[in-house]
Amino acid sequence: MLSQQDVNAIIEAAIFAPSADNSLPFLFDYDGQNTIKFFTDETRSGKATDQGFALSDIALGAVLENAIIKGSSLGYDCDIQYFPDIEHQPRHIANVTFTKAATPIQPNPLVQAITERCTDRRFPFKGPVQQEVITRLQQAAEFHQCELAIYDNKASKQKVLPVIQKAETIRFESQLLHQELFSTVDFENPTPAEGMPVSTLAIEAPARPFFKLMSKWKYMNFFNKLGGSKMLGLRSVKVPIAFSPLLVLLKIPSNSRRDVIRGGQALQRIWLQAAADKLAVQPYAAPGVFSLGHLQIEEPLMPRLAAVQQEMANIVENKGYGLMFLRMGYNSPVTNRTLRRPLESYRMTQSNS
Repeated sequence: MLSQQDVNAIIEAAIFAPSADNSLPFLFDYDGQNTIKFFTDETRSGKATDQGFALSDIALGAVLENAIIKGSSLGYDCDIQYFPDIEHQPRHIANVTFTKAATPIQPNPLVQAITERCTDRRFPFKGPVQQEVITRLQQAAEFHQCELAIYDNKASKQKVLPVIQKAETIRFESQLLHQELFSTVDFENPTPAEGMPVSTLAIEAPARPFFKLMSKWKYMNFFNKLGGSKMLGLRSVKVPIAFSPLLVLLKIPSNSRRDVIRGGQALQRIWLQAAADKLAVQPYAAPGVFSLGHLQIEEPLMPRLAAVQQEMANIVENKGYGLMFLRMGYNSPVTNRTLRRPLESYRMTQSNS
């Protein structure tokens, strides 16, 4: 039987998982014995880029991975059941059963990285990243039947840069996606428990007033007519990736919800391995999420969305789906990090069930 202390430790670890807008859209319920149930928090999911719940499923996968790694470190064998009642409860993502191991479990070195893992949007990143480190990252992906494509030189990165730029550009040209993006940025509170303080975005101080101005669609729309979205794509994609030694793409077997969740688990395991190896990491989610085929935005932009889908299919040679690009390298420790809501806010109650 799980002790309440161990339940709290497992959920505290789960809370350190990443999510697209630092909302962590999950709830949990403990059965009082040895099973923790994980649910999508519908009040924090299903938004513009999450219409098919792909971003939520990726986040839930990362949550599950942290919970299982922490449970294992506490001496439990962990058994996961995906979608135990998908017909009646599609937002009930998984049950994880924790059973005291009959023999001592070898400590998982990744457990120490759970609290260290974070996003680093600064650049440049230093290199090179040695092959033995890259091999460990690939093994982390393979642990969940995923693959990791490697782009570690100018020529290979140039093959995928255009699709990342195109996807990021669409985020600023779609009013729907623009409003979603800026609704998560907190310009006033430096320490919000949810969302992203502007300090975590690595925007140069002189540019912050302009960035705040762009949070209003009428100014962003005007700026786009002057090529603003393309400039932002250059600043947020081409320049940082050009000045980083390593770019990787996490590939999943299919776009089924289970494979997307497993992809979220693989993503977290890769990221934890990167943190254990002292690598800085910045994810680029837009190309992969767009390619999964769930998104509906303004009709004039749909052909460009379809073009991103096709380019991503070409990159993976129509074998599965590219879920997430990650820029990697070495950097000094991050000083501005997002915070988390208290544990009790993730507990399933009658009001949020």
